[in-house]
Amino acid sequence: MNPRFFVDPQQIMGDSVAISGEEFTHLARVLRLRPGSSITVCDGLGQEYQAILQEILPKMALARIVEPVSSYAEPRVKITLVQGLPKADKMDLIIQKGTELGICEFLPVFTERTVVRLSGVKAERRVERWQRIAKEAAKQSRRTVVPKVHFPVPWGECLSKYSDKSQGRLGLFPWEAVSGRSIKDVLSVNQGWKQAGDSLEIWLFIGPEGGWSETEAGQAGALGIVALSLGPRILRTETAGIVAASVILYESGDLG
Repeated sequence: MNPRFFVDPQQIMGDSVAISGEEFTHLARVLRLRPGSSITVCDGLGQEYQAILQEILPKMALARIVEPVSSYAEPRVKITLVQGLPKADKMDLIIQKGTELGICEFLPVFTERTVVRLSGVKAERRVERWQRIAKEAAKQSRRTVVPKVHFPVPWGECLSKYSDKSQGRLGLFPWEAVSGRSIKDVLSVNQGWKQAGDSLEIWLFIGPEGGWSETEAGQAGALGIVALSLGPRILRTETAGIVAASVILYESGDLG
């Protein structure tokens, strides 16, 4: 398979594309590609192109687009994973595997039981790291869009973001206090989500290591976010989101 590179849409001009920044460094200094090499270029918006390297300059590479390529790598269901910030490097794993699976956005959130504290420069560096992980995972899994990793926000701000454009969204809230109501049950009741086409959005709310508080569950429920169970076993926070997203994508016909 051709090496894969992400560029900004403005770097594509007619049948020419300029590759710069970290992608150029990877192309020229890691892979050591030369003019004439075949590559795949993605604009980050869902379109990919087959291209031929034409010229390697000191700070950029120029390639000629041969043809656009139809891609089916992006899921029809757009999942935003609202993740209660976990300890250590668990968020790295969540973003890497979530990107491979097909999650479209990640929104880290500070909850009542979040132990991690991030702010200022430390938070900016952590988000930059997470975004790099998402980009590399998108390349590895042959995706055409790099998921957006948002800056961590407090729980209240997260709920405001959800309710701001909640029409057409379905919020799912896995919580260990719920039993007998699965993701499949919820989706079967909300049949409209299957007819929503490419506009369908599901927000998946996953708590941190200590889980959700009753207050948070009540606040979510007041906005119509549906509490449900992921089964009889308690899953780790870094496992729960991946399991839940897998079920959603399977039920939508994207997996299996």
